[in-house]
Amino acid sequence: MHAPVHSALPRIRPKPRIRLSILLALLLTATLLVPAPATAAPGTTAWQNGSFVVDTPNVVRRSDIVLQRPNTAPTESLPLGNGALGAAVWAADGFTAQLNRTDTFPDRKSLGHLVIPGLSRLTTAPDFTAKLDLYDGMLRQSGGGMTLTAFVRADTQQLVVDVTGADPNSTQTAQVKLWSGRSPQARASGGTAALAETWVDNNGAGASGRTFGSLAGITAGGRNVVASTPNNLTAQVSFQPNTNGSFRVVVAAPTWTGGDAIATTNTVLNGAAQGEVRNAHLQWWHNYWSSAGLIKISSADGTGDYVENLRAIFLYASAAQSRGVLPGSQAGVADLFTFSQDKRDWYPAGYWFWNLRMQVAANLAAGLPALNDPMFRLYNDNRDAIAAWTSAHMPGKQGLCVPETMRFNGNGTYNGGNDNASCDSTIPPMWNSLNVTTGAEVGLWVWEHYRMTDDRAFLERHYPLIKGAAQFLLSHATTGSDGKLHTRSNAHETQWDVTNPATDIAAMQSFFPAAVKAAQLLNVDAALVSQLNAAIPKIQTLPRTDTATQTQLLTPADDANGHTMIGPSTQPAAQRRNFENIGLEAVWPFNLIGDNSALGRRTFTARSYVNSHTWSYDSLHAARLGMANEVKTSLLAAIRQFQVYPSGMASFTAQPASEPYIEQSGVLAVAVPEALAQDYDGLLRIAPAWPSDWTGEGTVAIGHKSKVHVQITAGTPTTVAITSGANQQLAVRSPWPGQSVTVLDGQTRATVVAPQSNATFTIPAQAGRSYLVEKTGSAIQPFQALSGTPATTPRRYDKATIGLPKSTGTISLKARANGKYVTAGTGTPLIANSTTIGTAQQFDLADLGNGNVSLKARANGLFVAADNAGAAPLLAKNAAVGSWETFQLIRNPDGTVSFRAQVNNNLVCAENAGAAALIANRTAIGPWESFDLTYN
Repeated sequence: MHAPVHSALPRIRPKPRIRLSILLALLLTATLLVPAPATAAPGTTAWQNGSFVVDTPNVVRRSDIVLQRPNTAPTESLPLGNGALGAAVWAADGFTAQLNRTDTFPDRKSLGHLVIPGLSRLTTAPDFTAKLDLYDGMLRQSGGGMTLTAFVRADTQQLVVDVTGADPNSTQTAQVKLWSGRSPQARASGGTAALAETWVDNNGAGASGRTFGSLAGITAGGRNVVASTPNNLTAQVSFQPNTNGSFRVVVAAPTWTGGDAIATTNTVLNGAAQGEVRNAHLQWWHNYWSSAGLIKISSADGTGDYVENLRAIFLYASAAQSRGVLPGSQAGVADLFTFSQDKRDWYPAGYWFWNLRMQVAANLAAGLPALNDPMFRLYNDNRDAIAAWTSAHMPGKQGLCVPETMRFNGNGTYNGGNDNASCDSTIPPMWNSLNVTTGAEVGLWVWEHYRMTDDRAFLERHYPLIKGAAQFLLSHATTGSDGKLHTRSNAHETQWDVTNPATDIAAMQSFFPAAVKAAQLLNVDAALVSQLNAAIPKIQTLPRTDTATQTQLLTPADDANGHTMIGPSTQPAAQRRNFENIGLEAVWPFNLIGDNSALGRRTFTARSYVNSHTWSYDSLHAARLGMANEVKTSLLAAIRQFQVYPSGMASFTAQPASEPYIEQSGVLAVAVPEALAQDYDGLLRIAPAWPSDWTGEGTVAIGHKSKVHVQITAGTPTTVAITSGANQQLAVRSPWPGQSVTVLDGQTRATVVAPQSNATFTIPAQAGRSYLVEKTGSAIQPFQALSGTPATTPRRYDKATIGLPKSTGTISLKARANGKYVTAGTGTPLIANSTTIGTAQQFDLADLGNGNVSLKARANGLFVAADNAGAAPLLAKNAAVGSWETFQLIRNPDGTVSFRAQVNNNLVCAENAGAAALIANRTAIGPWESFDLTYN
């Protein structure tokens, strides 16, 4: 559900707690409907002559999104983007694309829908197929003798749609349209039309007073192109295809704050209607993928392959949303790919750092630090505003209290008000009013970016964030009679106004030493360094509570009994208002506890909230704690629960809703490389939490511009190679504990570290050199490049899919009228009366062509009929398909389906709000006529 600002969670959106036993049961019963491809050839290595050789195009294309039927519903849309301009594309009305930008604040308004009706011949053709080619950043469709290639150009602010196979004598139209509630100016001149609108951000507390706007200008490449404005909400071009049946539609969609819309459109178009538009776009995407740390995963049950696909889709989406001035995602939503006109979840003018940080980490682990530039700009460019907010709303404190929910212009207001503000001690305690560690987190990511890149200029530019956050925490903490630092704050959003939250303690333990290192490296702020060094010994230990009740305040001395865990604060029994596992923040992102900690593992095992939301960090925490089985279990549980869109995106509500969420795949995209390799504390661990039944092959970025390349099969690493980006003493934990290990030069195979069997060893690495870590005396493995086969079918795990399969398979139907599954009785009509799925709730869906389907009940093997020519309820009664057994399958904009009986042309209804039998007797679609269709 979506919470109103004054009465419910600003980020958490509560759901019922999911018990671990239920999740495990679901995992055991999960079935894969797509066979897994073969794993890598045994006994081979992708390492050759100093390089880890990857067939990048084909490894990336293993994760292409394949459509075997048209994606006619907005919830089935696929994402295109260049980092500032994005589009959600689906097949309604031939071709529909909702255009979105990162800079239409404060409400993130859409630029409109591009609609090309003439493409209906393609999208309704029986031979329709489509694929989102991740490597090229292009959507390709074919059907009915036509082809389409659509892409948002990586090199400029354009959406391009290239078409072949059209009737040269036809008249085509393409429109950019807005909707009621918007007030654009529609203009046309020659072959160009445009919709432009501006507004001022001047409503509510925290408004910036700045002008924002939207512009979508359209033209076409074809013959006799004429632009017009059919109404004040529509800009249109009409034209004939070229004589060879080809045409092109181009939409220009730049940043807009006012001016001459036609002139600006033509400037951005720059001859694109007829000119070359692909080369620079393809070059950008190919370069991007060549620099990304890819990880190929294979498993007999197909789960590894599915997880690999989701990570690749995240890396694609991250590039497609993260190249604007500010981040393209807020509250975990993939805003650039939203499909519900101007409807936005949560607080579109603001950013939650909790929902950005997994994306930051995933980008770094993939070796793509530039994708985090918008996040760092958000905070660094707003330092003055944050300082002013801190002074006014955290009186008596110094430095920067970075608001957890921060408006794009740097203040802590929430949805135009102050009653739910962040970093605000002047209001009663609320969700984030006393959440004071966001600044420390941002500062730690500044330091981590530096650790990964050795970019001193970056550190110098962003050091003021570190300084300001350290000054604030120093001023916020007070020294108690015990000589320790004490705070009274929120334990993030879970406990409000409590003593010594674990988040405060973990932040100080992790951040203060990093701030000292940064200041000393830059040779600045000696006085601050002295203050921090004096404070560090006074930081308390993490609070303890009991695993059984989580209400007792215990101490580290109690750890010996084996029943302690890290508590949320020194008031463990205080009311909990959110579903965050606060004790595990010490594991990640604060990096204080790793896989050698029994306390950390107990805290994970006894955690209160299992797979609670799309942002659940369960898999990432499990990876840091070396819990390989839990990594897999947690990843798959999140997929089953939340990944409901064929784009690979998730829904916070666990069913298709208003917007796609990227945060679930973001957590996955950092958990996977963390399971393969970690060096967060300066010790490189190889496969510390890799599931034993997954074959993993790929690259993980590590500190100092370095990379580690790993191939692992059946729980045993077979290739471990390191390319060093700096001169460094690289500490490594042995990949084969207790066995003799030798380190060789990666190119010459000269010995660098003589045979030894230590638990850890050090490589004297040099910049630009590579190193092989091998079992002493092992034979040289034959070479085989890491490669793959492009996807040709949708992929499915349990009820989740990537792509769209044909309208066939075993399904169940849940009536929206009452939330219950439809049951086929023996000799009794269909009725929505079950809360679980069994044989009686399963149907074989068959595609009859032309949008029609049949349903065969698994209960008796008979086809469902609109009995008595539709005058009687639906009944599974006949052995053959005729008009009574034929239904048009309608895919609704909200992701539900409806069925229209061919025999009487009426819609199937769960009569009497589901209390009566299903019957085909309605002419319009409402909740009673809507069903959630899930594949079994």
